[in-house]
This record gives sequence, structure tokens and C-alpha cells, in this order.
Amino acid sequence: MTSSASRPKSPPAAPAAAPATLPGTRLNSLTGLRWIAAFAVFLNHLTTLLPLPHTDAVFALGASGVTFFFVLSGFVLTWTYLEGDRAGAFYGRRFARIWPVLAVGALLPLALQLPGVPDGETGKVVLMAVSAVLLLQAWVPGWILGGTSPVTWSLACEAFFYALFPFLGGFALRRSLRWLAGAAVVLVLIGWGIKVWLWEAYPPQARPAFTGMDGLIFGVYSPIARIWEFLLGVVAAAAVRKGWRSPLGTGAATTVLAAGLLVLWLLRDETWRAFVVYDALGQVTAPLYALVVVAVAQRDMSGRSSWLGTRPMVFLGEWSYAFYLLHFTVLFEIASAVFDRKSIIEFYLMPVEASWSNAGWALLALGITTTLCALVYRFYERPLELRLRVRLGRRNAPRVESTGLEAQRDPV
Repeated sequence: MTSSASRPKSPPAAPAAAPATLPGTRLNSLTGLRWIAAFAVFLNHLTTLLPLPHTDAVFALGASGVTFFFVLSGFVLTWTYLEGDRAGAFYGRRFARIWPVLAVGALLPLALQLPGVPDGETGKVVLMAVSAVLLLQAWVPGWILGGTSPVTWSLACEAFFYALFPFLGGFALRRSLRWLAGAAVVLVLIGWGIKVWLWEAYPPQARPAFTGMDGLIFGVYSPIARIWEFLLGVVAAAAVRKGWRSPLGTGAATTVLAAGLLVLWLLRDETWRAFVVYDALGQVTAPLYALVVVAVAQRDMSGRSSWLGTRPMVFLGEWSYAFYLLHFTVLFEIASAVFDRKSIIEFYLMPVEASWSNAGWALLALGITTTLCALVYRFYERPLELRLRVRLGRRNAPRVESTGLEAQRDPV
């Protein structure tokens, strides 16, 4: 990394103490990337609900789309950070951004699935849905993957990251490039340390039990276990804002990511990759995703065009949050009707046989979800977010008007 401390006659401590200047570039390509990550998560859930032959090992890699969202979230929040922004206004904007669609994503599947829930389980299922709406789901190990919409756990993680960010954004931007480089290395080591500790505490097995795994579940899905991914995005954005430029272009960064995914695919039969809670997918992909995000951001900053920044990709990216929260519900409702399954857990305990006949149902689910999330975005998500931002999230920094970055939305 090249530090601005090398400029002639600059005080040695200045780069570490002074906040970086907010860039004036809107990073549309990152919005396009959000759609790819959301679609990867969709493919991952196909392997359980509507499996296709010979695709499981590849589609399962799509679970890392959540890791991508965490890294990208930290990057975008830091990229748009303004010194002096009030914490209350920041929290208001985050609430406006994530809560309206989260409420739909948690309550819609509850309404659809509640009639089939056994009487003795009704109260628990309702509490799980309420915990998701209140952004608490990821703090209760037994509920993280339970309930009627397993994907909502990641929003509880995001809420925790948001709670900390007002105290982290400015701090990161006041660090030197050398400090940020060291922090990136430490964060990756922490990620691997968590995984290795879990392997020691819960030795990987090909067919893990679904009981007695609360510590393992919490160690994989909780905000504490995943914050290093978010912080990696924060550090990457702070470094870019302070003048660092990655030597990897988009092609090279994408190639490195593809190589990492290829290695994971080649090791697909290893015990530590046999079940998602043991998988080191996030540990491998988080730093690689950070490199891709930086490379794509640099390309946008240089003014070069990108297919990721075209209008269709930006539209899809804007719809991706609703897509992420609603796709599992659509997939489950279709798969449940096709295979006469009454609960989500039945798909995991009694796997569906892979068949190319499921391809048509998968395409139907994709079409319905895309249409639904487009409508949700147009008539509910975006209008309500804008109204809530006016009431709750006004920034007091005049530079927002001149940069146009108030519209740069955090990818969840």
C-alpha cells in the first residue's frame, strides 16, 4: 500500500489523524453485484428444496453470498460515511433501509405456514418470527435456523453491525494505511481462528445430529461469529478512501475468487465441507470478495463502464434485498406443493431426490420471486424507505447534496 505520509513536508501523523475525504463517485457496479450474490443464495437453497442432478456441490457454494453481503455492507457504509453524521440519523436510515421488507419477509411465510404447524408448536413458531422482526433471531441459537424463514438470521447480524458502525467508521478512516493493512490480516486470522476452534470443540462428522449443536450454530451464524467479515469491508473501504489502490483489476480479482471456489469444490467430499456448519466457505471467500469489491469500486472510480453498472443490473440489484428475503418462501411453497412436505425441516431430514424435472419448478420460483420483489420494491420498499429517511435519517452534513451519495444504499 502507498501511504499519503510520503508526500513532501507532510506531518508524519496527519494521514492517521485526519478523516479521509468522501469520494464523489457513485458505485453502481456494486449494486449490480448484489443481484449476483442474492441469486447465488437462491441456487444454494435449490439444493435442498428443488435439487437438480450434479449441481449440489457447485450450488452449495452460493451460501457464501451472505458473506459477500456482510463484506459489501461494511464497504458501502464506510464509503458513504461523513464525519459528524449523527448516530441517531444513521440508525434511522438503517431502520428505513432494512425493517419494512424484513417485516414482510418474516410475517408473510408465518401467515402461509402457520395453518400447518402442530398446535403445540404454534407459540414457538410465532416467537421465532417475532424475534426475526425485532432483529434478535441470530442471538438465540435454537432459533437461528428455525421458524418459517431461515434467511432472516442475517438481518439480526446486520443490525448488530449497524449498532457498532457509528463508533467504527470514523475510527477506521483516521487510521494509517499500514494500520489498516495489519487490521485486515488480523481479521482474516480471527475468522480462521473461530472456525478452527469450532472444529476442535465440535469435530466434523459426515452426518451431524441436529441436537446438542447450539454452540456450533451460534459460532457459525451469530453476529459475534460474523462481524469480522463486516469489519473486513470497513477496512477495505477506509483504505481505498485514503488512497490505496489494489494491484488487482476486476479480471484478476475475479480469477482469484474463482480459483478459491474451485479449490473448495475439489475438496467437496472432505468431512469439514460435508455440512454447512463445518464449512470454511466464509473464511476462504471473505478476503477474496473484499478484493473483488475493491477492484469493482476502483473501476467505477476511474469512470470506466461496466456491465454490472448497466440499468438492468442496477434494477436487479435494487430488487435484490427483497429477493433475498422472499426467495426461500417462494421456493418452499412451490416445493412443498410438489413433494407434499408440510415443514421446512422435512426437506432437511428427508432429502428430495435430484431430478431435472425440478428445473421447471425452479424457473417458476425464480420468475415469481423476481416479479414479486420488483413490485415490492416499486410500491412498498422504496416509497416507505424514502418517507422514513425524511423523518428519521436526515444528515446534517452539507456535502451529501453535492456528492449525490445519499442514494447509495447499503446492500444487506
